Amino acid sequence: MSEPGTPSSVLRLPTGETVCIRASGRDNAGALFEVDALLPPGLSGPPRHRHLAQTEAFTVLEGRLRVVVGTETRELRTGESVTVPPTVVHAFANPFGEPARIRMRETPAGPLEGQFRALAGGGRFPPLGELAAINVRHGLPFALHGVPDLVQRPAWRLLARLHGRRHR
Repeated sequence: MSEPGTPSSVLRLPTGETVCIRASGRDNAGALFEVDALLPPGLSGPPRHRHLAQTEAFTVLEGRLRVVVGTETRELRTGESVTVPPTVVHAFANPFGEPARIRMRETPAGPLEGQFRALAGGGRFPPLGELAAINVRHGLPFALHGVPDLVQRPAWRLLARLHGRRHR
C-alpha cells in the first residue's frame, strides 16, 4: 500500500498515521478540510468524541476501518463511506492486521487541521496544552465523550491558558 500525497503536504503522527492534506481550510475560507490518511495495523484511533458544528465523512480507499457512530459500530471496507453529523459521538480505529487508507472530510473546516499539525510536531506525548488552545480558539467545537461539558469546557480553557503562559 503506498503512502498518500506529496512530501510537502504529509504529516506523520506519533501513533503511526501518515496524513496527506488534500484541501486545507486555510485555502478555501474554512469550507473544507480533507485528508487522505494511511492508518497502520492495530491503530486504536482517537477516543470517542463529537464536533459541535462539523460534519465528518470517512471513505475507505483500501483495507478496512472500524467506525463507531452514536451507538452503532460498523466495519467499512474498500469503497464504503459513513457520514457523521455534528454533535454525534463517533470514533474510528484500524484494529485489523493490515494498513487502511482512508479519505476524511470535515465540513466546515474546524480545528482538526491544527490538531493534526500539533500532533505531528508534538513528539511522543500529545501536546495537550496546544490541543486545548486550538480547541478554545475555535470556540470549543471538539468534546470528548463521557466528560460532562460543565467540567470539560473549563478544563479546556484552563489548559489553554496554562499553555499560553508557558509559551509567551
